[in-house]
Amino acid sequence: MKKFLSTLAICLMLSGVANAEDKPLDDANEIQLEYLSGEPSHWRNVNNYNIHYFEKVTDNGVMSYWRGLTFTRAVGYIKSKKYDDVRHDSNGVGLGAAFMFRWDKRLSGKLHGSLDLTGSLMLYNRAHPYDGRAYGFLWRLGPRLTWQFCDTDSVSLSYSFSHFSNGLRRHNPGYNTMGLSIGYAHSW
Repeated sequence: MKKFLSTLAICLMLSGVANAEDKPLDDANEIQLEYLSGEPSHWRNVNNYNIHYFEKVTDNGVMSYWRGLTFTRAVGYIKSKKYDDVRHDSNGVGLGAAFMFRWDKRLSGKLHGSLDLTGSLMLYNRAHPYDGRAYGFLWRLGPRLTWQFCDTDSVSLSYSFSHFSNGLRRHNPGYNTMGLSIGYAHSW
């Protein structure tokens, strides 16, 4: 841990000299902490607390492909259309495989802008949302600003729109959310 902290301190001190202009991090691992808020409506109100871990697989300088895992904690309710006065608990915990496509462009110096599209196949501890299934899909799309403060490390901020559902045609309860994500990437 001391070695990591000293390396991070050196990177921060040299961040004014480090050359991060050519391309984003190679062989990177990224962790994202995210809060997505459901748009409160008469029928549904579900918020999500997510942790995403991604590992870069390929990068051609503009578009990159990442794979990883998503952990989610959903808190909220769904109201049945038949009984609109009853709130049904839609809390759940999920874990699943994830992928991400990232279009990246250097804006200036160490600042990069990107557009992230991610998908996760989630398995939940119970039916989620209410009257759903114990599995579902999480789709996210949003812009991300990344500051590459040294050759091996960067921090980022994103605003995402997301959709949760099980993908079935006949019975597909779902909901939409939006919110902020902060990320940290390190290249080995």
